[in-house]
Amino acid sequence: MGKEVHARRLILNEKGTALVLVMIILLLMGVLGSMMMSTTTPEIQIARNLKLKEEAFYAAERGVEYGMVDSNIYTTIGTGTVNIPLSGVSLKVGSTDATGTVRYLTSGPPPKGSGVDITKFKANYYEIKLEGTAPGNSRVRLETTVVKILPKN
Repeated sequence: MGKEVHARRLILNEKGTALVLVMIILLLMGVLGSMMMSTTTPEIQIARNLKLKEEAFYAAERGVEYGMVDSNIYTTIGTGTVNIPLSGVSLKVGSTDATGTVRYLTSGPPPKGSGVDITKFKANYYEIKLEGTAPGNSRVRLETTVVKILPKN
């Protein structure tokens, strides 16, 4: 009977149980943490790539705006092509930049709905092609057509 009582006391003795439970919980938390890291790392990379692509897009858009409004382009282009930015002008902002061309397409009547008298005005049509760049080799290409309405001579 003494051996039976001693065995029962050993079974009912709970010293160290909390330590074992804490160790099991820590192991589970470590496994869960490593699983979360393995799933969030690609999402962080995706978000970074999206940010860089947006920066390249805004650089290209900035270049298109420049190509649309710089009068020096249209006074020098004639019926050819001009590289932009023109010499002495930089489209670089931070780590982004934009380069491209403005190409003369044709001359003709102003577009319908432009609100100008076609007997007094003509239109020159141009194509703007730009590429915006950002870090990480991110590139975005934009194309647009611009119409410049001019008085007939």
